[in-house]
Amino acid sequence: MKRLTFSAAALMLGLGAAFSHMAVVQSASAAETTLAQTTFYVDNMTCGLCPATVKAAMSGVKGVQSVEVDLATKTAHVVFDPALTNAATIAAASEQAGYPAAVQG
Repeated sequence: MKRLTFSAAALMLGLGAAFSHMAVVQSASAAETTLAQTTFYVDNMTCGLCPATVKAAMSGVKGVQSVEVDLATKTAHVVFDPALTNAATIAAASEQAGYPAAVQG
């Protein structure tokens, strides 16, 4: 009998954790944010390793969702949450890494 009670308790705990996770996922999707996109011209990129450094610097800014860096055009396309950061902060992070960035357009 103890074995059955333990199994039922374990099942209830497992279901509780599953429902708890579902609640977190639902509340995250209910509070969708509008993301902003900006393309930067990034100076000083001269080799194949430069884009990785720029990407790491920009990605390190809280609120940045994605960064795509193109060495050929010396640009970085950044998607970010404007409630958490802005273009000036992202550009400053790139500049601190040695790659001055300016908003294109």
